[in-house]
Amino acid sequence: MSQQEEMSYRRFRRCLRCLGQGYFVASVLMFLVSTILFLSMYISMPHIEKNNKKVQVSGLPSARVININSRSQGPGEGMASGKRQNLIIVAHGRSGSSFTGNIFNHHPSVFYLFEPYQTAERLHGKVEPFDKDYEAKSLEWMNGLLKCDFVSPRHTQDLDHYYRKVMRRESRHTQASLALSSPPFCRFSTYDPMWSQGSCKETFDQKMLEQVCKTNYSMTVMKALFGRMPQTNIKHLIQMCDASSEFECKILFLVRDPRGVIPSSQAVNFFRDRDRIGLSRTREFSYLNCKRTEENLDILRSLPAMWRKRIKILRYEDLALNPSKGLAKLLEFAELPMNDALSKWLHLASHKGETKVEQDANPWRQDSAEGANRWRWKVMPYDITVIEHYCKHVMKLLGYKRLNLSYEIQRQIDISLTEDDFEASRWLVD
Repeated sequence: MSQQEEMSYRRFRRCLRCLGQGYFVASVLMFLVSTILFLSMYISMPHIEKNNKKVQVSGLPSARVININSRSQGPGEGMASGKRQNLIIVAHGRSGSSFTGNIFNHHPSVFYLFEPYQTAERLHGKVEPFDKDYEAKSLEWMNGLLKCDFVSPRHTQDLDHYYRKVMRRESRHTQASLALSSPPFCRFSTYDPMWSQGSCKETFDQKMLEQVCKTNYSMTVMKALFGRMPQTNIKHLIQMCDASSEFECKILFLVRDPRGVIPSSQAVNFFRDRDRIGLSRTREFSYLNCKRTEENLDILRSLPAMWRKRIKILRYEDLALNPSKGLAKLLEFAELPMNDALSKWLHLASHKGETKVEQDANPWRQDSAEGANRWRWKVMPYDITVIEHYCKHVMKLLGYKRLNLSYEIQRQIDISLTEDDFEASRWLVD
């Protein structure tokens, strides 16, 4: 190699080394710039912590815990979240809703309200489920109650009037709300022998009512009848529960054999039927009652999976025939602890006194199994056939066996008219 060629080769090697050093410096600079950019972006982003399949989003406007597998929460999570817990018993009138509601009424953790839609009705003037003004008033009221907000002094005064005057003749065992018949609203507890309506002289103050509801009771339970609901269905209740970040709801969908509901409704003048041959009013009432039940069952069936653990279908007959077993299932569904005083009260409430003296002294004690079956020896077979004709589909969904003109089976009380497994109950199974 000539001297000139050697010098050229050395210059080439030096250039390579310079390029390598430049590339290394450039790479380092690019890495540093990328790191700085990444850190600045990370700091400005909402911080996300993963813990037990949940994501805590703390940098967003409303920080909430979101389950990444499901929108629904598991048992007990609602109470842990601090949200107000609610249970709404939805039913037709004469379906055993008062008996069922009174079970929760006697639980010490429950703030119970008997048919709060009646307040909306009284403030509106009458029940108009398809009237927009009634709908707005009732939704405002119910939405408030689900978070222990009693809306206005007028609403509070209506409760005061109802529980102080309308219910003053009721036994302490059948009070529409033991929470509102106990301290601080009354001088004595309803379990105290000194208790009487005369000891309940404190008027309801809205702020006091709200404070007692929130701090003294972990759950609000209320009874709501389809006939007073806007549009006569549960859609609005479900939408309210879905939309709120302040409270959570469960719904107890209470049903009863229409052969028991419809004659009982006629007995208390929900309708009158003087046409003993055509039974035109019985036909109309049967059709409307069972149609409304089926419409609400259809709503239930179409709900997303997140609602499956939040809705329970309860047949009144199952509860009435075995109250102690039914109590355990109800408290498990509501996530309430078993209570000895409640269990003892339910046994008394579902069984007549053993002697006539006991029965006369405690008329509030009734045989629940006898009450559930009373229609079987009081209602004429022809009336039963009419009801079965208009209600056959909903009866099948709920597991009620038809008699098909069998007067013998109707009178044999030891023959059950309910199926253990029925279609509607399977809609709520995961």
